[in-house]
Amino acid sequence: MNTLMAQLKFDGRRLILRNFSFQFFSILMPAGFYLLFTKVMVSGAVPMRFNLQYMASMIVYSGTINALFGIAQILMHDREQGLLQWLQLTPTGVKTYYLSIGLWSMVMNALAIVVLGGLAVVFNQVSLTVGQWATIVGVALIGQLPTMLIGVLVSFINRAETLSVVSNLITFPMAIVSGLWWPMAMLPSWLQPIGKLMPTYFVNNWLGAVATHATLNATTVIGVVGWIGLLTIIVVGGTRQLLKRGDGVVKA
Repeated sequence: MNTLMAQLKFDGRRLILRNFSFQFFSILMPAGFYLLFTKVMVSGAVPMRFNLQYMASMIVYSGTINALFGIAQILMHDREQGLLQWLQLTPTGVKTYYLSIGLWSMVMNALAIVVLGGLAVVFNQVSLTVGQWATIVGVALIGQLPTMLIGVLVSFINRAETLSVVSNLITFPMAIVSGLWWPMAMLPSWLQPIGKLMPTYFVNNWLGAVATHATLNATTVIGVVGWIGLLTIIVVGGTRQLLKRGDGVVKA
């Protein structure tokens, strides 16, 4: 426990306190989008359902940015600096390190929920029960796991420039086709079936159902669980291959 607390303090300082750009892109930018599309670029009364659904969409978007830019970059940077190789030589290995990074990522997502929820309440008079807010937090944290695993996969890239390009090529197209920026119905008909397979689409639907008291489709839950299982298998397999090559990414 002491080792984990020390690792959490170390990672908290460099990920949160000393990394304003990371906070801006993962929290403030989705918050800006939320106000832009619910208060600025609208005319007349906006349906409460839209305000709730778009809040859910920006929560998912925030978690996606957090995973594909924050987690991926810090994991690659630490590997390049030899931190993981050094941790492998310690009695605790790298398990505490990965747990700390994952926990801080979830903290960032929880902060995004607080910020976006606060904006929704103050500016759009959104009113949810305590149970709904608690469920939204739980679903958002579970739903972040697929994008966190994608972030781990992206971190296997060796060049920072390539990682940045790949992160952009995954994050923004996935946000568009899965209906995070604007309703899925606005997309071309041939693109909608692709968007409905994205992990972000399933999580967005789940959060939207909680926020709007809509009926939760079993396919949504199956989709989230399926992506978590599939990506876990790929991450474990990729990690083992890296270990065989001696790259020293993680300690089994």
